[in-house]
Amino acid sequence: MQEPPLAWDIPQPFVDLAVTASRYDATLAIYDAEDRLIFANGVIRKLYSFFDFSVPQTFESMLRKSWEYGESIGVAGPKDPEESVAYTNMRRRGERLEFVRRYPANLLCSHLRLPNGLNAQLRIEPEKAGLEHLFCSQSPTLGLMEAIRQREEAAQKAAALDCLAFGVAVVGPDRKIRHRNEAMSDLLMRCDGLRLDELGRVTCASPEESAALGRLIALACLEKLPNPSMTIGFRGAIPGQVHTASISAGAARSNTAVLVIAPARMDIAAVSGVLRQDYGLTQAEAELAARIGNGMTNDDVAKELDKSQATGRLHVKSILKKLDRGELANRGQTGLARWVAVLGAITGAARSRGNQ
Repeated sequence: MQEPPLAWDIPQPFVDLAVTASRYDATLAIYDAEDRLIFANGVIRKLYSFFDFSVPQTFESMLRKSWEYGESIGVAGPKDPEESVAYTNMRRRGERLEFVRRYPANLLCSHLRLPNGLNAQLRIEPEKAGLEHLFCSQSPTLGLMEAIRQREEAAQKAAALDCLAFGVAVVGPDRKIRHRNEAMSDLLMRCDGLRLDELGRVTCASPEESAALGRLIALACLEKLPNPSMTIGFRGAIPGQVHTASISAGAARSNTAVLVIAPARMDIAAVSGVLRQDYGLTQAEAELAARIGNGMTNDDVAKELDKSQATGRLHVKSILKKLDRGELANRGQTGLARWVAVLGAITGAARSRGNQ
């Protein structure tokens, strides 16, 4: 069913409603100051196919026709239609009205009236917008548009966290995860140092590590950590591999902790490729820097690559000189290791998302 075009001078608040309706396949109806229907999108025309939209309609005529049609298929209408019409019109005189409908489908409804009398009604099926939790009461306490805004904002933040190869989780005082990004989900799925016990609580491989992690999570939830963040290490799935975890308090008075797990090992080939292509390092310099970022010492790397320690030290000086020119690394091997580790986490995340 073809949808009529919106007027070019539609007020901005209604533009926002129209965009939301299009995004979530929702119904949108706009009425003038006399409550005459001046716009009905294609979704509402399909949902309310028993209306004759070719003739003038008002909000009241559509309401009565809806009751009439419902009764014809066994859906009981109001006991006192006149009282219901008066009550509905009274409620719609306010600037905003939020309510739910269960006929002809489960709908979350938002009504907006402008000072000039123009008014619009947006109706969304809750599952299409991920707002099933709002369909619990007759009058939702949170406005539909605000709920959608908050949900979309949360989705954007979650997508940003999923771009990191660092595992990130929001944990409650019971050590149960309230939110986690993809990297944390992958780490838990592989039981790589962390796992969920039979009660769904975050735990480590050893009782000692679990106890230490639990204490820090509890302190963070109480906002009583001695420092803004505390760092501990715990064993990974591969012998000799150690993960580094940072624990800090969550949002104020949320009784949560934020757990961040750094990747134990990075993709050396990917990182060295970025170092060569984007930062001008030679093949030898890039391989050395990537291994230092993986936790190896300069001497260990030189030995692994069959080079002298003196050659390794010369490579480090050259690397720092090149990176300092771009103000990307602190001087010294420790600063280099930290910077390359972060680069490795970003590179790993980019490769991971590119393979999905």
